[in-house]
Amino acid sequence: MSSLNSDMFPSFRSKVDAKWAPLLIQPIEGSYERLVFGVAVVSNDGFHLEIANRLDRLQCLYADQSKIVISVIEWTVESLRSDLAKRSIEALLEPSFPFSGVKVGELRNGEGESLEQIACSWMVSLSSLYTDKYSEDFELELVERGVEEVRPKSGGGDRLPILIKDYIKEKRVGLVPFFSEDVRLERKRRSARRGAEVNIDFAGSKLVANFGTLQANGVSLSSGRIKSRLWELKVNRDADWERGQDRYHEMLIQIPPKNDPQFSAKQMRNVAEALETLEEQADQEEIRIRSMTSVEQIGEHLLELEAA
Repeated sequence: MSSLNSDMFPSFRSKVDAKWAPLLIQPIEGSYERLVFGVAVVSNDGFHLEIANRLDRLQCLYADQSKIVISVIEWTVESLRSDLAKRSIEALLEPSFPFSGVKVGELRNGEGESLEQIACSWMVSLSSLYTDKYSEDFELELVERGVEEVRPKSGGGDRLPILIKDYIKEKRVGLVPFFSEDVRLERKRRSARRGAEVNIDFAGSKLVANFGTLQANGVSLSSGRIKSRLWELKVNRDADWERGQDRYHEMLIQIPPKNDPQFSAKQMRNVAEALETLEEQADQEEIRIRSMTSVEQIGEHLLELEAA
């Protein structure tokens, strides 16, 4: 068993530096009234758009006209998403919107755990059309409004382990107990620390696996998370060797398809470079990384190994 050192242990304090700006709409032409309906965040790794999740509140302000306002917002968001993929920050500096009543606010510097986290925190502060999607109040609002899908509670910010668990449950329910308690109960995964028990998403009879999404709009942060999951697999694999167990230890990663229209060529290059770096680290630790483009592919791979 090889010894551990500080260079092998990943840092959990990585921050993302980015530029962000509020997205504003003037529903009544000539009025001084402006509403923040979104926040756009851009970095060297990509972009994120966080859009108001309580547009239903416009009904109280504009009655039947609220449908028109919501349609304008939806068209603007799709237009901006496409423009950001092509021009990155230039799409905010020189916006080209299909409607005259939409503006980009002042561009500012931001720092956070991810592009999404930066955007969400500013939306909470700036917009009356937004409820913090990571709060219990938001989940309660969803229930009261009859919305079935609520925010996932698990995965340390990554829904992939839950999605794979749900897929396996439909195919072979007997494998569900092999998923960690955190994944089964869909709660936030605890970060592993030196001297503490490591976290493993799936520990079957033939396969031990952790799952991670390499996100095109957050390569640095998601790559850091995957590195930590690799470290946990290494520790578990070494313990297996001591116990005389012979199981596959694999890091199963979901990556976007090469032709995914949501992401720019630069974003896809960043994903490819990050994946290559992760594979090099995995080779050093003698841990297998498998990258796939869908939950179904990962789930079928797990089923195949456990059936062997």
